[in-house]
Parts: sequence; structure tokens; C-alpha cells
Amino acid sequence: MGLCFANEWRRAPSDPEWYPSLVSQKVFPQVLREADRAVQGGGRVALCQIVRTEGSTPGKPGWKLLVQPQGETVGNLGGGAFEALVLADARLALEAEEPNPVLKRYYFTEEAVRGEPTGMVCGGMAEVFLEVMKAAPQLVICGGGPVGQALAVAGELAGFDLLVVEDRAEFRAPELFPTDAEIVAVDRGYGEDFLDDLRSRDLYVAVVTRCWETDVAAFKAILRQDPPGLRYLGLMGSQRKVKRVKEEVEKVGFDLAGLPLRAPVGLPIGGDSPGEIAIGVLAEIIEQRQASSALEGKVTGPARLRLEDTA
Repeated sequence: MGLCFANEWRRAPSDPEWYPSLVSQKVFPQVLREADRAVQGGGRVALCQIVRTEGSTPGKPGWKLLVQPQGETVGNLGGGAFEALVLADARLALEAEEPNPVLKRYYFTEEAVRGEPTGMVCGGMAEVFLEVMKAAPQLVICGGGPVGQALAVAGELAGFDLLVVEDRAEFRAPELFPTDAEIVAVDRGYGEDFLDDLRSRDLYVAVVTRCWETDVAAFKAILRQDPPGLRYLGLMGSQRKVKRVKEEVEKVGFDLAGLPLRAPVGLPIGGDSPGEIAIGVLAEIIEQRQASSALEGKVTGPARLRLEDTA
């Protein structure tokens, strides 16, 4: 059950292990390490931190709680009904596709808790900053030629993690791509499962290989691996080439209905150089990322902080 510590209780009692502020020294570095581990692994977590208190509250400024989608938690905000309410809010945020950070006030007064089965009447208030942390979106580029190279540069500028997949050794040279790009070698038939480590990620895939045959191979490989987080699949080429690739893929039993397919790839901005094509492709990917948030009336662009008051 949660306890209410008054702000004036800042001097340690005779038993230093009881002192509430020592919780941050022992537990909360672990919270940040676990958050970093989860995000680096491609997951998402909700980080909740008390940023301000008034009066008697279960937790103090700086106390943190990390919530994972499966329900596991690290750290604490003081326990009790207060922490349970924050935990419920964190789970709702984790379910949202593009959640915005929120600063929320929780009151511990009889008036504010009336009707709530919390039993907490500490008399204070706590402000909690809640933010969902997740890995950067993943851009997968099938084809390391001039368009693939330009797309990798543009993708890095837009904040994407990069995976370049190429069967030719001369187009896998690290100096052709941004420093942090991961480069994967495949055979000409794209027989390797190059998306295995990305199944928990939001994926944006552009097929920009050198010919229709390798386009077909890459396309089949993506559909064979069936990544659950596929948000965009683009295919470069003329209408005639796109038609041929689709036919070849459908011949072997793949159903293209329901795919987030853009073919020919890219917004029609009018350019035809590798750099211009890459910009058109990336613009379309960004448009696709923002589309669902805009349709649901959510704030797009840089995350906006909103204040919610539970009173």
C-alpha cells in the first residue's frame, strides 16, 4: 500500500534504509538502463517520473516508473492507488500508435478521490511526466545503387535507422552509406531472412534494386518474411515494370491485397536524378507515417506536451 510522505520529512530518521529519497539512488538508475535496453532492442516503454509535488504524497520528485507493453515494471512512484492510476495511464499510452508526452496532476484529497476506490487522502498533489520511448523508425533499402545510397543519406537526416540489403559486393562498401547504416549481404535471389531482427519494429521498405528480376526477388523475400510492423512498401520503376513485378510475385501465391504498397514509389515531384528520386521516396514515407495520426486528429510534427488534470 502507498504511504504519504510530507515534504518536510527530508531529514533521515535513525534508520537510513527507511529514508524515501534513497529509493532513487538504488532503483532509478536501473530504470534508465532498462529503458535504454528496451529501446535499443527495438521495443517501446513508458517512462513515468514525478516532477513536482505539493504537500504529502506517496512519492517524491525524481521517482521513476518504467512500464513495458507486457505489463512488467521497474522502479516505483510510491505504490498504492496512485501508482496504479499512473500505471493504467501508461498502458493506455503504450497502446496508442503515436502518443504525445503528457504532464498529469494527481490529487490526494477527499474531493479529488471521491468515487475512486483509492482510499488515499494524503492532502497533496503530484505532477507526473509520462512519455513513451521507442526506437526510431526503421528504413530498409533493398538495393545499394545510386538511388539506394541517396535514400540512405536522406533517411539518416530524417532520423531513421538504416538497413541496406544488397547482393553485389561493390555496392556494399561502407563508405557509400552513412556511418550508422547496417549493410547486409544477400544472394541474387534474396534468399536470406534479413528482417529477422526487426520483427518488433515499424518498418518502411523501399525496393530500389538494379533490375526487375532482383526487384521480384526482394519483393518475394519481404512477403515471405511477413514482418508484422510493415508500414510502407515501395517499388521503384515504370508502370510497365511495376505491373510485371506484381504479376511475377502473384504467380507464386502471394496476395498483394491489403499491403501498404506504393508503386511506382515516391511522390511525383518531377525529378529524375538519384537524389531527387530519393527525396520523393522519403517524402512519401514521411507522409505515410503521419497519415494515421492526422486522420485521427492527433498532433503531428514535433511532440507537444499537454497538461492533464485529474481533479
